[in-house]
Amino acid sequence: MAPYIITNQAYCKIFFHAAKHPHLPVNGVLLGRTTSDNVIIEDTIPLLHHWTSLSPMMEIGLDLAAGHAQAHGMSVVGYYQASERLEDSALAPVGEKVAEKIRETFKDAVAFVIDGEKIGSGDPALIPYLPQSSSHSWKPYTAQAAFSSGSPFTLQNSDAPSRAISLVRDKNAHLDFGDFDDHLEDMQSSSLSSTSRSLFVEVPYYHAPMSSAIYQGTFVHCRRLGELEILKNHVICVNEQGYISDVLLGSSAEASRLVQNSDATITKLEDGAFFVPTFCDLHLHAPQFLYQGTGLHLPLMKWLDEYAFKSEEQLDNDSLLAERVYNKLAHRLLESGTGAVSLFGTLNIKTNLILAKVMQHAGLRAFVGKLSMDMSSRPTYKEDSALASLSSVEEFIQQTRDFLSQYPPHLRLVEPIITPRFVPTCSNDLLHSLGDLAQSQSVRVQSHLAEAREEVEWVKSERQLDDIVVFEQSNLLSSQTIQAHCTFLHGTELEKMATYGSSVAHCPLSNCYFSEKPFPLREALSRGVKVGLGTDIAGGYSVDIMNSMRQAVSVSRMREGLRTVEAEIGGVSQHQGHQPLSINWKEALYLATRGGALAMDLPKIGSFEVGQAFDAQSISVYTADGTGVGAIDIFDNPGGITEELVEKWWCMGDGRNRLSVWVQGKRVR
Repeated sequence: MAPYIITNQAYCKIFFHAAKHPHLPVNGVLLGRTTSDNVIIEDTIPLLHHWTSLSPMMEIGLDLAAGHAQAHGMSVVGYYQASERLEDSALAPVGEKVAEKIRETFKDAVAFVIDGEKIGSGDPALIPYLPQSSSHSWKPYTAQAAFSSGSPFTLQNSDAPSRAISLVRDKNAHLDFGDFDDHLEDMQSSSLSSTSRSLFVEVPYYHAPMSSAIYQGTFVHCRRLGELEILKNHVICVNEQGYISDVLLGSSAEASRLVQNSDATITKLEDGAFFVPTFCDLHLHAPQFLYQGTGLHLPLMKWLDEYAFKSEEQLDNDSLLAERVYNKLAHRLLESGTGAVSLFGTLNIKTNLILAKVMQHAGLRAFVGKLSMDMSSRPTYKEDSALASLSSVEEFIQQTRDFLSQYPPHLRLVEPIITPRFVPTCSNDLLHSLGDLAQSQSVRVQSHLAEAREEVEWVKSERQLDDIVVFEQSNLLSSQTIQAHCTFLHGTELEKMATYGSSVAHCPLSNCYFSEKPFPLREALSRGVKVGLGTDIAGGYSVDIMNSMRQAVSVSRMREGLRTVEAEIGGVSQHQGHQPLSINWKEALYLATRGGALAMDLPKIGSFEVGQAFDAQSISVYTADGTGVGAIDIFDNPGGITEELVEKWWCMGDGRNRLSVWVQGKRVR
């Protein structure tokens, strides 16, 4: 029997379902995934509180749950129920049938019955049921007390029951909770498919309890450009707010004392796995995720007209579609190890608030930008005036801050960011107004700068200035500014970026499609410009920053190779007074983690040091028997995590190697 770990998300939703209907039977299914050692129960789908028999409604609900699980990389792994009578802790016959049906596709299926006598006690209020090998019957687990030390059933956080009680009593969190029956009763619903989508909304990030935690194993990070540090056999302690309180050698007396005496949740990685900071994506167009991977045969300005503006307008006109796209995007980002992202949104306030709420609820750090553009080649997709645009972004900033006010400061993961699309879509009046707003309200800024030849030439023709000067004169260059691309900036302009402390989002893949030339990465770094990496969905087709890292190295090596060839043709020594233009994989990893965090002006993430937030991902490169994971093949005894193995993961790793993701100390994947 595999050990089972129940996440805060799953426990809270079971508890909320029972609390919402205290005098009725309720049931639902458990969603999760298997690791090499455990079954992680990550979520639930609440099904019924009336029609709890094996009815057509149950069948439809099970099909919806299975489809949702598959779309999110999970499986239906079990069943839960609460009985009508407080003292009834038996798994109902319908529960056995559903659990057995689940077992046909997931051999380690489990069932839980809510223990009515413990539900208000602060103890785990779940009774596990397991299948009997000799029959199709299910019996309660009796080998030892469930959820006790050594039991195969554990909670991700031991205080989850007491926190769930508090959320119901103090915040009425259960009142907003709905199941499949609720939607069947909603006579205003136009169709099953449209209403069922909201069954799968996650419990908000803040609703999931947090407690102190201890992490044991190997930690890999880059605190400085080009420097890789491997902390083998270390222990990191994380406090209840998600910040690192101790970084200790695992063999030290203090580490042993903490591990033995602490009641914190302990996560220990095997020899073939390591922790690495989450990735930072400095540039992504959220609505363009709708058509990711298409239309890349066109030049930039035509591509904007035929694809980008249309997709953004489509989401502004369809809130349900926007919610679907943004939830899937959040899932893909976490699946790829991204923990912080700077997002371009759309023009509509409501659509951008959906984006902000989805990212916050998913547990992603996100800058969310409502587009500002009072000029456009698409007449139906622009704002009426500079004044109307300014008023709209002011309202979005205020509504976003109002939404975030319900969370404690350390869990406010989302921030509004002022987002003039780029100079060709913004009048000078609008840009000046946005610059004043950024300074008066201390709001971050993001835009595009010197991306493509036709864009650069258009700005010079229409404004008689380089666009970096337009931004400078509008007070839109500061230490809180991220400018995407910057491929046409030269030396003195890079120095200007460094002087202002503004950052560059380097998007090597989309530069290949739309920029005609690569970004001068080495020159920017040598001048002290803060640089991070961006995927630039959908100008780039991959949401995975690992691909951006690899592409950044590839492009830089081509630049160095071209310079070498040109130097040889000109009879000049290739190293005469020049630093190599190429970067290596360690430098790219820095740009994706700590460098990206600093470029986003998020100094509290990106490395494993005391005082940093625990934003991390766990990576497995080989199993206990020495077999490589995913695309990684290993032929010799690895003997633990080495620099060569980290490089192999950097080159060949993918989602199959990623075990879990944490943001601010909370496991979000």
